Amino acid sequence: MLFERIIAFFTALISLVTGFFGVSENYIEKVESFRVTTYIRGDYVQNSDSLYPEDFDIITDVILFECASFDSEGNVNLRKETLETALSNIRNAIGERDINITLNLLGPSGHTDSDVWEDQMEAQSEEHNKAFTSGVLEDNIITVLDKYNFDGVHFDYEYPLSLKAWHYYNNFLVSLDKQLGDYTLGVASNDWNIKFSTKAIAAIDVFEFMLYDMNDENGRHSTYEDMAELVRKVGFYGIPLEKVNIGLPFYSRPTDMSAYWYGYNGCYGQIDENGWYHCNDTGKDFWFNTPDVIAQKTEFAIKNGYGGVMIWHYNCDLPSTHEDSLLRAIGETVEANY
Repeated sequence: MLFERIIAFFTALISLVTGFFGVSENYIEKVESFRVTTYIRGDYVQNSDSLYPEDFDIITDVILFECASFDSEGNVNLRKETLETALSNIRNAIGERDINITLNLLGPSGHTDSDVWEDQMEAQSEEHNKAFTSGVLEDNIITVLDKYNFDGVHFDYEYPLSLKAWHYYNNFLVSLDKQLGDYTLGVASNDWNIKFSTKAIAAIDVFEFMLYDMNDENGRHSTYEDMAELVRKVGFYGIPLEKVNIGLPFYSRPTDMSAYWYGYNGCYGQIDENGWYHCNDTGKDFWFNTPDVIAQKTEFAIKNGYGGVMIWHYNCDLPSTHEDSLLRAIGETVEANY
């Protein structure tokens, strides 16, 4: 694994240098099977009409989100009715297609009266640490995967800040992987908080790299330029590029990054030629990843050897049969490059 981390580092270094000097990077070998992964939020697909079967001609992997969690004692808690309805609707939409469905597990919240974000995250980590060392969480996860015939498990533990928290998280991932067998193991990550150990990187099958919820100096949300700069960091941390899915936002945040999350499908008809949407109700401006930006990011992922792209989230888009669909832009870009 050390050799693989060295290769990943030099791949990232070459990518960074060639990108800086404007050199074409088309010589980088693309992965054999490019992933198009989407998060699907359970509450959003309780009605079968909220899923479009034709979309799954493009999607290769689904992460079912907000239907399951674990507590500090290592118990896995299900929103049973929500999970079962969502899973049934997703599988009906997929039909006979060979598409992986993994279960996302959210962890316990922390207990603190502090208003300081770092204190809140440390309190959260303390509860996670208890779960990771409970000795039962691994078995409880596998029991759920077996029962519902999932293809794997996924974690969105975004903010372990301390080295202690990372130590427990990494050790747990390695321990879980040893028991998962053919089940896959995925994690969400971001550009500024990467402290996965060598053993954890080897254990993890796929990294969902969350390159959104960030605005540039002009207030544009998750631009191509920011993505291209930030995603290169994964190679410097020794993460093989073929394990990385580049996150694509199917939503936008306002220029002031206040607490608004607008889905593309609710605004697409009013987005101008430069990607801007003005909300009269709030007086706020939003910059969207339009189909051309999504296509550009997807092509970058393909030509630079990344494993795929990841969508947050499915129900922010139009059906892929619609000419303005973001998923359609991904599908056309993949088809043009494979």
